[in-house]
Amino acid sequence: MIRQYRKQWIKWHNGYEKKAFRIFIKAFKEIAAGIPFDKITPNTYEAFITFYVSEEKILEAYKKVYLEIGLVHGKRVGRQINKQINKKNFDPADFGSIYEFNIAEWLVIYGGERIRTVQKTYISYINSIIANGIKENLTTREIAADLKRKVKSRKYFSWQTLRIARTETTTASNYAATVSGSVSGVYMDKVWVSSLDSRTRRPPNSIYDHYDMNRKRVKLEDDFIVSGEKMLYPGAPTGSAGNVINCRCSAAQVVRKDKDGNIMYK
Repeated sequence: MIRQYRKQWIKWHNGYEKKAFRIFIKAFKEIAAGIPFDKITPNTYEAFITFYVSEEKILEAYKKVYLEIGLVHGKRVGRQINKQINKKNFDPADFGSIYEFNIAEWLVIYGGERIRTVQKTYISYINSIIANGIKENLTTREIAADLKRKVKSRKYFSWQTLRIARTETTTASNYAATVSGSVSGVYMDKVWVSSLDSRTRRPPNSIYDHYDMNRKRVKLEDDFIVSGEKMLYPGAPTGSAGNVINCRCSAAQVVRKDKDGNIMYK
């Protein structure tokens, strides 16, 4: 079951990641489009860019990613749960309303720090372009033209956006899967599913070990212990950056059974 789920998850995640990338890169380009680069000066550009790169559009992108990807993945997981119990206990409508309510609260509690980190990364990126232009003795008009040209490029902020998209895709989908399990009407366990490829973090290349986490099983309501850190699911905000950024792991939802092999209904 886990091997089959991993194969399906990787396919799903690739699609989610591409969708999240499009959402985030659109937001970053819209932010840049609203910056009057022609008015920058060597002495004030840092404060100038900080003023124009607000959290609002980044927050909107986060909401869109978490809603669109989370709702799709949660319903997919729900259908898998129904197959495990041969019933239709999981109700997509119930899941959708509960997930949308929960994710609004989740973004208030955990989203702010992530959004501010993304905002700082984006500001730093734009400032580095301006700083390089100043070092090269470009005029403000030339720097502005260079920035506008870069914004239109397909490579604009691309690898940074991909990292953000991958990280938030993992968090959104696994959080949604946890909500699916909680509204399934049966007692659930969850199993950590690692991608098990050359990119999976593990010693000696990393102090964090996601390779060894593969197939670790706990109750739905319990935490995984990942390299000493408590995490409710892969990508959970309780994990440090080294455990979360660029993670592609998943939590498979597995119906819990009693000692006689009977499904445990709530």
